[in-house]
Amino acid sequence: MSIPKLITLAGLSVALSATANAQFSVSGGSSAIPASGTGGEGGATYDTIMPAFEATSAVAVGVAVTSIDSIQIDGLAHSWIGDTQATLEDPTGVEHLIWLRPGYLATGNFGNSGDFDGGTYTIVGDGSGASLPTTSGTVGPAAGTYNQSFASGGATWVSGTNGINNTPMASITGPAGNWTLNIYDWAGGDSGSFSGWTLYGNGAGGSSGAAYCAGSAASCACGNVTPSEGCQNSTGVGMSLTGSGSANTGGDTFVLAVAGGPAGKPGIFFQGNVTLNNPLGDGAFCTNATMRYSVQILGAAGDASISGLGVNSGGSGTSVNYQFWYRDPVGSPCGVGFNFSNAWNVVWN
Repeated sequence: MSIPKLITLAGLSVALSATANAQFSVSGGSSAIPASGTGGEGGATYDTIMPAFEATSAVAVGVAVTSIDSIQIDGLAHSWIGDTQATLEDPTGVEHLIWLRPGYLATGNFGNSGDFDGGTYTIVGDGSGASLPTTSGTVGPAAGTYNQSFASGGATWVSGTNGINNTPMASITGPAGNWTLNIYDWAGGDSGSFSGWTLYGNGAGGSSGAAYCAGSAASCACGNVTPSEGCQNSTGVGMSLTGSGSANTGGDTFVLAVAGGPAGKPGIFFQGNVTLNNPLGDGAFCTNATMRYSVQILGAAGDASISGLGVNSGGSGTSVNYQFWYRDPVGSPCGVGFNFSNAWNVVWN
């Protein structure tokens, strides 16, 4: 068994939810909310033609989801909130409505013209929050906690329209994998952004997690794309990272293993709490590095493994992302000399 060497990087916070019953929290990155307009490229016609462009940010959830508690959106800013509609998309592509165009009356008006003010907005499904505006006024909601909403005042979303369902958060379920926050803008002239978000929910325990952030055209620096592992390296394939066993802090049998790297070269496993997909070196940087483990020398199959990670998991309910960085100095496809595996997410229980 590899002995983890813990190095904590200052200034980075770890998302946590250390409670029983397989509760989890997992955080994602920022996104712009583009204005849509009516007709033409990026255009939309409410509610039959969805905007072609929307804000999207995905998080990797390593357990099957049994319900959602809340969605926290940080730094949410948008002028004219009546333009906006938010959904949570599960790994199968099904979307669940979170809020619908506040104040939109479906009678030719454009909804509430107030703003999301750049603060933290939390959407809950248990009715404990305030209501988003239901009139076409000029005062937007202050940062705070608000209820999930399938109606805007005079308009109600018909469940199933454009694949978006009116599912109460407590009834949202789905497999392990990428869960995505989408924010649509139905009109031109106003736009916005958010700085990050966190998904709080409940899942089935005892999972070994799920892969995410495979080598894609968007993340591989020089066309060195692979379909199901990290970006291609000097061996002609990408490095694959897989998890096995049970990520259970009370009986930890969880193992991470990589294969497909350049034999004899050094690398490290590292972990983080934010889901990313940013080009770096010859590959993609898929999570913020909140801690890293001792250096590994890749074996004859470009392989390495590590176990005993539960001690650094943050406890039951914590969602952790893992990845492997490695040197690739001879014949690297992009000439940078280092690369990454795909990433792996697991929720510890």
